[in-house]
Amino acid sequence: MWRLALKSLMRRKARTGLTILGITMVVMLSLLFLSVGYSTENKIVPSFQKLGIDLVVLQQTALAAPYSIINESVAWEIAAYPEVAAVYPYIIQVLPLTTPTSTQTVVINALLPSRVASFYQVHPVSGGYITDTTNDSIAVGVQAAKVLGLQAGDNVSIGQAPSAHSLRVAGIFTTDGSVDDYDINMALPLAQRLFDKQGLISAVILKLHDKSTMDDVKNRVESAHPDLVVKTEDQYVADFSQPITVLQGNIALVSSMAVAAGVFGVLNTMLMAVMERRREIGIMRAIGMGTSQVLTHFLQEALVLGVIGGAAGIILGTLAANLLTIPSLIGITITLDVPAQLIGEAFTIALATALIGGLYPAARAARLNVANALHIA
Repeated sequence: MWRLALKSLMRRKARTGLTILGITMVVMLSLLFLSVGYSTENKIVPSFQKLGIDLVVLQQTALAAPYSIINESVAWEIAAYPEVAAVYPYIIQVLPLTTPTSTQTVVINALLPSRVASFYQVHPVSGGYITDTTNDSIAVGVQAAKVLGLQAGDNVSIGQAPSAHSLRVAGIFTTDGSVDDYDINMALPLAQRLFDKQGLISAVILKLHDKSTMDDVKNRVESAHPDLVVKTEDQYVADFSQPITVLQGNIALVSSMAVAAGVFGVLNTMLMAVMERRREIGIMRAIGMGTSQVLTHFLQEALVLGVIGGAAGIILGTLAANLLTIPSLIGITITLDVPAQLIGEAFTIALATALIGGLYPAARAARLNVANALHIA
C-alpha cells in the first residue's frame, strides 16, 4: 500500500514537489523556532546564573546593559557599602570584529580581571589572559572562539572604519560555562579609551555578604542616584532574554503561517488527486476495497508527503541552525543546538501537517458513490 501511495504521488510530480516544498519550509522554520527556545533555556539562563550575581546597577532608562551608561565612580561608592562583598564594573559593547577572513558582530565585555576573580574563575585554554592594564590585546571566550574561528596570537580589528582598532588575541579562555565564554574580554581602561567612555561604565554587578540585605542596598542606591535602577539576577537575565522572546514570537508567527500554508497545500494536492482519480476510486470500491481501506490509502499518500517534506526540512533546519548565531540580540554570542528531542518534535509537526491536510480529501474519497464514480469518462 505504501508503494502504491508513492507511485500515485509520482504521477503528478510538479504538484507533489510543491507540496513537499511547503512542508519542508514548515519543518525548517519550526525546527529553528524550537532550537532558539532550547538554546535560550539551556545556555543563556544557566550561563548568567554562574556569574554569582546578587544585584546589578544600571541606568534607569536603559533597555538592557548594552544601552546603559553610568559613572564609574558609582561602582566604587557602592563597593564601600558594608553589605557589599564585591563589585564588578564593566562596559558591554556590540561591535563588528574583522579577521583576515570575515567580519562578524561580536560582544565586547570590558572588565577588571582583578575584580572578576571574586565572582568566577577564568581558566586559559591557550595563550594567556588579560590584566587590568592590558592595552593592546583581548581574550576570547572558548565558545566565541569557535564561532569566530580565532586562536591565540591572531590579529583582529574591532569597530568600523575609520575608527576601527587593531588588537591581538592574547588567548582563549573558559569560565566553565558562564556568560563570558560567549563573548570577548577587554581591560576596562582600554575600552574606556577606545570607545571614548572615560570615567563611564555600562553597569556594575554586586555580590553581597548576605542576600537578605538586597532590599536595603537597592533602596540606598536608588535613593542616592534616582537616575539608576537596581535589579536582581532574575530581572537582569529577563532583560537579556527579552529580545530572544521577541525573536521567538516572530519565528512562531512565521512558522504558524507556514503550517497553515502547508496544510492547505496538502489539502489542495489531495483534493485534486481525488477529483482526478474518481473513476480509479470507483474501480477500487467495485472490486471489494472497503471505505476504511480507501481512507487509509489516501491518508498514506498524505503521510508520504509529510515524511519526505519532514526529512528535507529537518536537514535544512539543522544546517541553518549550525550556521546561525545570535550575538547582538542578547549581549552574548549564542550558537543554536538541535538535539534529537527537537528533531522528533519537528518531524511530528510534519506528519501532523500532512494528516490534517489529507484528512478531508481522504474522507471524501472514502464516501465517493461507486456508481457515479464509474460513470466518469
